[in-house]
Amino acid sequence: ILEPFIDTIIICTLTGLVLLSSGVWKQKFENKFQHTDIKVLNRQYNQHNSSDLKELSDILLKGNQTLFFSGNLEVLEGKPQNNLSILHARSLAEGIQILHYHKEQEAWKPFSGEITVNNGRLTANDDLQITGKSLIHSAPLTTEAFKKGYFGDFGQYIVAIGLLLFAFSTAIAWSYYGDRAMIFLFGNSSLVYYRVVYVLGFFVASFIDTTIVWNFSEITIVLMTIPNLIGVLWLHKDIRNTLRDYLKK
Repeated sequence: ILEPFIDTIIICTLTGLVLLSSGVWKQKFENKFQHTDIKVLNRQYNQHNSSDLKELSDILLKGNQTLFFSGNLEVLEGKPQNNLSILHARSLAEGIQILHYHKEQEAWKPFSGEITVNNGRLTANDDLQITGKSLIHSAPLTTEAFKKGYFGDFGQYIVAIGLLLFAFSTAIAWSYYGDRAMIFLFGNSSLVYYRVVYVLGFFVASFIDTTIVWNFSEITIVLMTIPNLIGVLWLHKDIRNTLRDYLKK
C-alpha cells in the first residue's frame, strides 16, 4: 500500500509541478491525433477572436453540439479543403495532414478524397492517420515537460522508465484490490475469471486510443469510489477502533 501511495501522491504531485513550471501544458506540438479527441467544427475559428473563443468555450465546457460539422470533408493531397476548423485535445489544430495507408507500398501517403463526418466525428478512420500541431496530454505531455529540464532530451527517458515502473506497480496493486473484492463477493472460484478479464484489459488498452482508456479508467474509478466512501462513512466507528487497535499492537 505504501508504494502506490508514493506513486500516486508524491510522484504525481512532482510530475504536476514539472508540467506547470515548464509551460508545455499550453503549448502546441506536432503529434499524431487520437481519433477520439478529434471534433470537426462547422466553420473556421480564430483563437485570438473573442467571439470565437466564447463559442469554443460553449463547445468545450457546455458540450454545445450545434457547432459540429456534418457532411463530407473534402481532402486534397492530405489537406482539408473545407473552410472549417478541427479540434484536437481541446485545442484548435494547425498544419493538419491526413494520411492513408497504402498496403501495396506499405507506407502512409497523403490522402485525397472525401471523409464522412457525423456530428463532428470522422466515421471512416480505421485506415486514416491525422497529424498536426495541437495541445497534447498524458505521457507525451509529460515527456515534453521533462525535456525542458536540466537533462534536456534525455529527460524523456526518465519519463519512460518512471512510466514503466509506475504502470507495473499500479497494475499489481489494482490486481490485488480486485482479487480481494472478488473473493469477498463471489468466492475463490471467481478469481480466475477476474484475472483473465484483467489481463485482456491490458492487451486491448495497448492498441486503442489512449483517450478511451483514460475515460474508461476514470469512470470505473468513480464507480469504485462511491460505494467505498459510503462504506467508510457507514463504518467509520469500526474503522477508527480497528486503527486504534492496530497502532497499539
